[in-house]
Amino acid sequence: MPEKTTKKLPFWKKEISFGRVSVVDMAVFAKHLSVMIEAGLTVHESLEIAADSAKGKLKKVIGKLVGSIEEGSSLADAMAKYPKVFPGLFTDVVRAGEASGTLAGNLTNIADQLKREEQLVRRVKSAMTYPAIVLIAAFFLALGMAYYILPQITPLFKGLKGIELPLSTRMVLWFSDLMRAHGLAVVTGSLAILVGVVALARATFSQPVTHKILLKFPLLKHISKSSNLARFCLTFGTLLGSGVNIDNAVQITSGTVTNRYYRLALAKVASEIQSGKSMAENLQQFEHLFPKLVINMVNVGEQSGNLSETLLYLADFYEQEVDTSTTALTTALEPILLLLIGVVVTTLGLAIITPIYEITGSVSANR
Repeated sequence: MPEKTTKKLPFWKKEISFGRVSVVDMAVFAKHLSVMIEAGLTVHESLEIAADSAKGKLKKVIGKLVGSIEEGSSLADAMAKYPKVFPGLFTDVVRAGEASGTLAGNLTNIADQLKREEQLVRRVKSAMTYPAIVLIAAFFLALGMAYYILPQITPLFKGLKGIELPLSTRMVLWFSDLMRAHGLAVVTGSLAILVGVVALARATFSQPVTHKILLKFPLLKHISKSSNLARFCLTFGTLLGSGVNIDNAVQITSGTVTNRYYRLALAKVASEIQSGKSMAENLQQFEHLFPKLVINMVNVGEQSGNLSETLLYLADFYEQEVDTSTTALTTALEPILLLLIGVVVTTLGLAIITPIYEITGSVSANR
């Protein structure tokens, strides 16, 4: 019986779902597409070449773009079908580039913006890496002592008669008994609480509280404000420099900042920008979020006609502020973490040494 064969569809004809694509992959895609269009290739040819060099989900979505272009769609309209991969920022910059004939330049702007955004996120995450590593190491160290070290010494202390054990020793014995009797439940419950707290902090309904804390808490407020201002200036400046009108630029930018209160402020600015007020005048009502430096520089940029360049300059400034703030946070947390670990080690040492010292003193007195 002859083998049944089926015609294999091109990958861009298959029904697929798209998840998130990394910012780095998107930046590389935008840059490669820009270079190829600048070299004289058509959008269709550039996408086909980009699809060959891409991988994973991005390869599939580029293939879908190729299919849409073949059907006569513009690149911006094709990208708009996949908002999870191409956000409004990407699509509107491409649309403006297609309308003005500056698509290659606009794609370069997008690539640079995405690259700098990734670096900004990395800077903030790096500030949390050291504390997280220390706390995780301390957690597993405590588990190891509870399961392997304390059970070896607790029988000695429990067998002592006529000696009043110090509070630190009684606490260690209680913890050891708890871990031996309910160790799995304690560990599971602790992890569940940790995951629950993180999920609660990231939930949308808790943002009015958590985002307010980020703007007010001494160790975090400077990082939060600087990172949001850097993202605002970078995105808004990139959009204006790519030919997107100011109304759409403010609206898109409001969706890219990470703090809820910056999003609400920019959404209000976007709704009032058509009233005839300048951007600087609109920002003045939110001086607790946008410092006078930003407002004055925006005012100067509007009057000189160089608002895009001014915003990109401010983005550089606040990116440096994020660097400074994250370094300061790490420097401030290091002694706090060391002190915390020192307290735990000291408590454990006293819990073990004090009863032994009392036993030794009692034996010496009886001689």
